[in-house]
Amino acid sequence: MAALKQALETLAASSFKDKCTAAAASATELGKDADSLDGLSRESLLKSALELYDGAACPVCDTPLEPDAFRGHLAEKLNHLDDLGKRRAALEAELKPVLDDLFSAGTALTTMIDHAGLLSPKIDVVALNEFRSTLRARYKQLQKLLPLGDTVAVLMAAYAIQQLGTELTVLEKAIAAIPEPSKQDAARDFLVLAQERLEQLRIARQKHSTGKLRAERAARISNTYGTVTTAALEKIYKDVETTFASYYRKINEDDENTFTAKLMPSIGRLAFDVDFYGRGHFPPGAYHSEGHQDGMGLCLYLALMNHLLGSNFTFAVLDDVLMSVDAGHRRQVCALLKERFPNTQFIFTTHDEIWLRHMKSEGLIKGRNFAHFRTWTVDLGPAEWDDRDVWAELDDHLAKNDVRAAAALLRHYLEHFAKEACDRLRASVEFRGDAQFMLGDLLPSATSALGEMLKKAKAAANSWNQKEGLDLINAIETGFGEAKIKTGYDNWQINTAVHFNEWADLNRSDFAPVVTAFRGFTDAFICDKCNEIYFVSPDRGKKEALRCGCGALSLNLLQKGA
Repeated sequence: MAALKQALETLAASSFKDKCTAAAASATELGKDADSLDGLSRESLLKSALELYDGAACPVCDTPLEPDAFRGHLAEKLNHLDDLGKRRAALEAELKPVLDDLFSAGTALTTMIDHAGLLSPKIDVVALNEFRSTLRARYKQLQKLLPLGDTVAVLMAAYAIQQLGTELTVLEKAIAAIPEPSKQDAARDFLVLAQERLEQLRIARQKHSTGKLRAERAARISNTYGTVTTAALEKIYKDVETTFASYYRKINEDDENTFTAKLMPSIGRLAFDVDFYGRGHFPPGAYHSEGHQDGMGLCLYLALMNHLLGSNFTFAVLDDVLMSVDAGHRRQVCALLKERFPNTQFIFTTHDEIWLRHMKSEGLIKGRNFAHFRTWTVDLGPAEWDDRDVWAELDDHLAKNDVRAAAALLRHYLEHFAKEACDRLRASVEFRGDAQFMLGDLLPSATSALGEMLKKAKAAANSWNQKEGLDLINAIETGFGEAKIKTGYDNWQINTAVHFNEWADLNRSDFAPVVTAFRGFTDAFICDKCNEIYFVSPDRGKKEALRCGCGALSLNLLQKGA
């Protein structure tokens, strides 16, 4: 009540009226200039436009504008309004004391109106509510300032404080009737407050005790988990480290048979250091060659799979993983895979035919357990060297009279076929360091090798007096000889169609006999039952037999008494 009376006295005081009069005079002076009024409105609009600009278009006219252009344009206009802004700021400074007095009166009124509702019986405060609404409206107008005419009217308006006298008197009497609290009441209030705070203290202590127990339990669990997991991980690292080192020693036993490695957990990573010929442990990339690093990668993968899957490690695909491993170590890789992973099915992919020979000669790949892809497309995937597919594709090229494509395909197939035949028949081929053998290097050697094996088989059959075997050999030899004769006339045509050494005008009728001749020629090397190229056994040492995969052909090459 005292605060309200003081606030109302302030509004009725001459000092408050003087402040209102001075501010009204300044507002009136500012409002005399039409440009000033327009500028005040524009300044507010321009500032609002700057705040609402979305970086693409003007928020007022929706015209597309770049950010720099828009802000530069408005900044120029606002600079022109700078003087006007200073005058407005001065007026707002004059209005601030008036606004403060109005705010104080409004706050005191709100407090009194709220307390009036708590009295019994309730007191009607309609006049106080109306006066508070009037003060609120005037306060808002002075805050927004424009239009200036309304601001001047608010400043010059009177405050009908005398109309509040009746309600204020009634409120004063009601407040005076409230008895002053006794010592007993004060003690009771103190005890109630103390009891409330005591209960809060007990609850807080209980929560603290419970939380402390939980925190201690969580800390023990966390420490135990950390200890157990760290020990488990360190055991994994040690096991993998030991297995990895043993694998690597196996494939490099000729020069690194004392090799060791260290897997050491560090902050946020796992350090991996390897021994370098007893001179210390360093990261693999520090001193070891790319080939040795590739070998380490394979050994680490195998060690991890062995640890994680154990006997369930039954399938793996290794895609060109040994391209840079030294050729001298590849045989040891084959031995490692055979000895340590006898129950794992590996699928290898490689572009290196020497590596393929290593895998076959070491017994890692047995029999015909490999596929040789001649080409591939994104849509259809790889195409294997398959006799039926090749001859069908050749027929398609000839049907389209595309002799050049047919000749290229035939030559590539014959190179592949001759390479396989030389390998299986253990043919003697002139050595090339780059292992790049042409058709002229391979096909004659394969032809000579088969002819030589048939001669040896015939001599062996004669020495053992095996007439039935001799008849079979003669039949194969006769067919082989006829196939050779048929191919001899047209060899030059293949080279012409592919390399254009001569301007030969070949068409389908010219090249079709070439295809037929070489198809019959390659068939002479192949068993008609299992469709495999004949091979000499064993693959090393003394040649003992000429065989096929299914055993339908098995010709002895050892003469009696040899």
